[in-house]
Amino acid sequence: MSKQDFLSQFDQIAAILPLQGKARAIIHNGLDFPTIRDEYWKYTRTASITYGIFKQNNPAIESLDGYLIPALDAHLVVFVNGEYSKELSNSNLPQGIKVVALSEASASDKDAMCEHLGLHINSENQAFNTLNTSYFKDVAFVKVEDNVEVTKPIHVLSICAGDNQAVNMRNLVVLGANSKANVITQFEGEGNTDSFTNVVSEVVVGDAAKGGLYIIQNEGETTSHINSTQVSQSNSSQFSVITVTKSGKLVRNNLNYSVNGEGCESNMYGVYFTRDNQHVDNHTYVDHLQPNCNSNELYKGVMNDKSTGVFNGKIMVQREAQKTNAFQSNQNILLSDTASIFTKPELEIYADDVKCSHGCTVGQLDEEATFYLQSRGLSKDDATKLLIQAFASDVMEKVEIEALRDSLETFIHNQFAV
Repeated sequence: MSKQDFLSQFDQIAAILPLQGKARAIIHNGLDFPTIRDEYWKYTRTASITYGIFKQNNPAIESLDGYLIPALDAHLVVFVNGEYSKELSNSNLPQGIKVVALSEASASDKDAMCEHLGLHINSENQAFNTLNTSYFKDVAFVKVEDNVEVTKPIHVLSICAGDNQAVNMRNLVVLGANSKANVITQFEGEGNTDSFTNVVSEVVVGDAAKGGLYIIQNEGETTSHINSTQVSQSNSSQFSVITVTKSGKLVRNNLNYSVNGEGCESNMYGVYFTRDNQHVDNHTYVDHLQPNCNSNELYKGVMNDKSTGVFNGKIMVQREAQKTNAFQSNQNILLSDTASIFTKPELEIYADDVKCSHGCTVGQLDEEATFYLQSRGLSKDDATKLLIQAFASDVMEKVEIEALRDSLETFIHNQFAV
């Protein structure tokens, strides 16, 4: 299948914003999809996506049973195959908060959306970003006004429904100065034989704003998922992104931070679990542009069977970013002799007054710890689960939303059996 044949599957989607026409011209006229010849894709083959045959259906979802996070009290917005579902959404919002879909937005909301949409993510030479910009059908727009604190999380639930679907999901989060909010983006699947979800999220964090973005991926064992998130921070802001990959045939997460203001705190946490022949690839990039900022990065992976994990994290400290503290760590456990991990932490520093560190570890479960737990009456199965929970706890404790943390810990407990 040629690139034009692949793109022709999307051409029936009408452009709804001017930036989509520009993006379509770019992707049709020379911009190629990445291959293993590209350095940052050398371990991840995308041919299963770019040679795939996909549909553009929007089947009805009558119930959210099995999709919702137990006991989570949140402002819920639901998208099915990239389109807003008013019937399934439930968001009674207080003053100062807007959670709207482009398809339902007023003229003023569209203007507010277009002030940021497409301006922060790289859609010029990143083919999957450009594909998303070209063919998204709707946009989930979250805007928190200055000095507003959102006490309940905002939950954007995206469901890929049906077999062989291709979904381009677009999110835009704007936090005003001195505001506070947490957003959950959850990706689920129904059917999903050889489906493909392509997500782009842009997050704009105003002066002294605080918040977090939780990315929960659980679309099924045969779905491919590419997720690109761009965070742009202003002075004295604090923002965290926590990425949890539960399932997927091929998953690629691109997380980029632009630290544009002084005194910022940037946190990147992730945990990924792979089995069978799954492939999960996490790429992170934090660009320190201003002085007196801190960034923390911790990713942990557990690989089983013949699955593969990839981690590539890069910290860039520009010449002006003096007094930067930046720390990066990637830790992995291999549960089988046939599982593999490729890990590459990177530092590139042009300032001379900084504290930076990076490192990675790869190992197996501690046999002595397993034996000790078994000697105390636990089965090997329960001992393995307990050790994996302990391994992932450094990331889980960063999840501030209790119901979400409980749900993830239950998943980890149930995931691994010997």
